[in-house]
Amino acid sequence: MKINSEDELRPRATDVPFVSVVIPVLNSERTLKKCLESVFNQDYPKDEYEVILIDGGSNDGTLEIAKEFPLRIVTELQRGRGKAYDRGIVEAAGEAVAFLDSDAYADPSWLRDTSLELSKNHLMAIVYCGSMAPSDASFLQKCIDALNYKGEGRANGVLYRTDVFLKTKGFDERLNYLQENELEYRIARMGYRINNIRNVLVWHYPRDSLKRYFEQNMDVGIGKILFYRITKDSKILFNVIANSAAALLPVMFLLFDVVYVFAALLVLNLAYAMYVARETHSEYRKLKYILTVPFMNYLSIIGEFAGYMKALFVRNPHDE
Repeated sequence: MKINSEDELRPRATDVPFVSVVIPVLNSERTLKKCLESVFNQDYPKDEYEVILIDGGSNDGTLEIAKEFPLRIVTELQRGRGKAYDRGIVEAAGEAVAFLDSDAYADPSWLRDTSLELSKNHLMAIVYCGSMAPSDASFLQKCIDALNYKGEGRANGVLYRTDVFLKTKGFDERLNYLQENELEYRIARMGYRINNIRNVLVWHYPRDSLKRYFEQNMDVGIGKILFYRITKDSKILFNVIANSAAALLPVMFLLFDVVYVFAALLVLNLAYAMYVARETHSEYRKLKYILTVPFMNYLSIIGEFAGYMKALFVRNPHDE
């Protein structure tokens, strides 16, 4: 993979780093305008950031919307999130690179706050920020967000130091999910620091149907298996085993006394709902959201388990 050398990066002209904002798009006409408006309304020096759209071959009105803004459009027809992200780095001129999904929008302080955090220490390589469903999200989307909200983000809204990214040779393009986790794993092993700004700086819509949410978790499951094959990290294996055991809990009804198993499941679900109520955003500490936690959690677990099973038929990417 060809990547710019560090000498090609734009030299720092002010106290803030020049940032390249990379937004992958594919038929994103429904959400792109709001996304771009948020990016071009950042509380950040206008001449200290650029915006690059990585288009995967959109055939709707995505590109027409993009041309309304002072940005650069790059076409990358090879599919896969890792490929789009790496192409963004190839095209970037910034000392730092920020990634934002096309169906998300950013708080005006997004670039300022993440860049300030990145500048605090020369070993700081990655800065994540909080992500939350917008106020106009559907009830289902908010139920999903109530379960998954942890006050921090991953690929969506993340800021990387470009020189560190270059040293890693970028995302593993053979992964189509959790590639940011695998990159973080390598960067941490190099001795660099990673931080999370818990402030909500990015607003992102979760999946809008149970089917799509299940499919997303299948992708997570496949990603975890491939991630483990690459890293051999025992923590990932333990997580896979624990989730698999949880997915198979209903089988216990066939093996043990139904009353005792039901009581155990009830206690576990209540305990987990209380945990989520404590950890989730205050907006979601309402009974109508917390009551959905057991169902949404189990749906995500069986989705991941289905992904594990599917991954048994996926070749180890390092054998190719």
